[in-house]
Amino acid sequence: MQHLVVGDIHGFPETFVEPLDAGSFQRHGLQLADLSGRPDLRGDALHDHLFNQDGMRHAIRALREIDGRGCLGIGFSAGGTALWNAVREGLELHALICVSSTRLRFETSPLDIPTMVFWGELDPYRPTESWNNAVPQCWKIYAGKQHDFYRLDALTARSALRSDIAAFVEGRGPFE
Repeated sequence: MQHLVVGDIHGFPETFVEPLDAGSFQRHGLQLADLSGRPDLRGDALHDHLFNQDGMRHAIRALREIDGRGCLGIGFSAGGTALWNAVREGLELHALICVSSTRLRFETSPLDIPTMVFWGELDPYRPTESWNNAVPQCWKIYAGKQHDFYRLDALTARSALRSDIAAFVEGRGPFE
């Protein structure tokens, strides 16, 4: 299965990070800045472009042009938000994993594909438990973790995040 990975507003991951601890997969990493039409932006400037201007619309449009059939989408923070919205608007993916994509808290209905979301417990913008129970198929909160916990955990072999992603992909659980 191919992985379609969309990074966060800071460009993480700069190069593709193998987020699974199982199997061999083809990978395709995308930068949110490139998708939004502003490859020169990072951090707060990219966040402003995405959420206060038309950058997210550009990113969603660019993602919809990708043939994602048979792909697992993995998005970090705003990258997950872009993937979720692209799927809602027609991007075909096999499944979607969103890590710290806190703006998903504004979504009101589930997608028609398997979805998994991960949050840091200490992230003040993560959705409520009632949202988690209603919108994504599966979810998990990591105790004591901040919003950007994935920056270390996605790079650390055998981290809980990597193991949980692999378990979701392989159909193992349980999750909340």
